[in-house]
Amino acid sequence: MFQYAVRRLLIAVPMLLGAMSIVFFAMRILPGDPCVAMMGDEASTEALADCTRNLGLDRPLAVQYADYLWRSVQFDFGTSLRQGYPVSQYIARMFPHTLVLVLASAVVAALVGVPIGIVSALKRRNPLVDYPLRIFALLGLSMPVFWLGILLLIVFSLHLDVFPLIGGGDLDTVIAMIGSGEVFAYPGDFVAAVGDVLYHLTLPAVALGFTLAATVSRLSRSAMLEVISQDFIRTARAKGQGERAVVYKHALRNMLVPLLTIIGIFVAIALTGTVLTETVFTRPGLGKMLVDAIGARDYPLAQGAITVFTMIIIAVNLVVDLLYAVVDPRITFR
Repeated sequence: MFQYAVRRLLIAVPMLLGAMSIVFFAMRILPGDPCVAMMGDEASTEALADCTRNLGLDRPLAVQYADYLWRSVQFDFGTSLRQGYPVSQYIARMFPHTLVLVLASAVVAALVGVPIGIVSALKRRNPLVDYPLRIFALLGLSMPVFWLGILLLIVFSLHLDVFPLIGGGDLDTVIAMIGSGEVFAYPGDFVAAVGDVLYHLTLPAVALGFTLAATVSRLSRSAMLEVISQDFIRTARAKGQGERAVVYKHALRNMLVPLLTIIGIFVAIALTGTVLTETVFTRPGLGKMLVDAIGARDYPLAQGAITVFTMIIIAVNLVVDLLYAVVDPRITFR
């Protein structure tokens, strides 16, 4: 397994390099100048030239590219052109917000999507059960997350005033109290901070989780259909085991490998979904940071965000592949 993990990491290097190269040159191809974005259209030619020189954008493109790669190897993504402080610090500050959103939407998607997919597969011969569940999946797949997010904001924030319109809650306080050990000293403040985070998290998690649940339900249905068509399921039924025992004792356990594949796909979809979700709900996070960085032509910030996204997706897929052998001992690595 160790050799397989090392080999996968070596294969991941060109993938990461390719993603970093694409975002580097794509940012340069996009119309617009970072100095004009920072100083405005009325800035003088001399001021724009000074800005370009100070930011190092007057250097040859190959030199900028080599400098970007070398710094990235050292986890130094440079300094944000707009914010003026290290990109790595900004990413470290925004990442917890994105992580919380992905985890919360994963809970929503798992609680909704997996049961629907399993029931739809088991009741596939009952159109009164299967068809509505499959329609739900199609509805979720055809409903963009930004459209659902705006709809939720209009109903629950603007009209009913149940949830906040913008913001991500006091997550910094939660993290600080956990890090300093003040959780037990001030439990009331900690609970209040967690409640504030959940208050701001509910609508974004529902919007992203619902659209992801549709994908999860379809994948779960396919996985369950594949498992229940196997010989060992027919053998279990032939031995006289009840349908509930067949499902819970045999089918669900053997769904773990397909479900691991779903997790790998889920993380990639969820991370890309955070870009729209955080933008619609004006939440802090890597997704909104990326959109703002591209809009402001903040090259280091956009490059850093894309690099982190790519590294997370590669790492999660590697972990999922390694877990295959843990879940199913029949799987060996070569």
